[in-house]
Amino acid sequence: MQASITFLPLQKEHLREVMEIEKVSFPSPWSVEMFEREIALMVSHFFVVLADSAVIGYGGYWCIHDEAHIVNLAVHPSMRSRQVGRRILDYLIEDMLKYKVDRILLEVRKSNIAAQGLYTAAGFLRTGSRPRYYGSEDAILMEKKIETKSF
Repeated sequence: MQASITFLPLQKEHLREVMEIEKVSFPSPWSVEMFEREIALMVSHFFVVLADSAVIGYGGYWCIHDEAHIVNLAVHPSMRSRQVGRRILDYLIEDMLKYKVDRILLEVRKSNIAAQGLYTAAGFLRTGSRPRYYGSEDAILMEKKIETKSF
């Protein structure tokens, strides 16, 4: 994808477009209220990605002490397979670095092979599973260690 995109912190005015993506991306989508809570949480860092002022994706993580946890990442179906997901993931990781995290955790549906590929390509390793984490479906646990350089 060569188009210029912009990252902005998630705001309430983005929620209509975020919900459209959320509902077509996940079997059990988050509610508007869940996103509103994320906006208010001190540990939560959510961003939208815009192309021509339209929300084409979003992602968010929690940062607690030296650990980050990716809690949501989605791309509008019309923008998938264009590296948007990778750009969101890279942006989130870059943002996490300012908090000096030393590892990043996430869960991903066992059936979501595309997302697992995205995370593996970004250096995440499978570390375990959570049975029935998504109701009837297991979650794959993944982790990326961040090596800090000291000079």
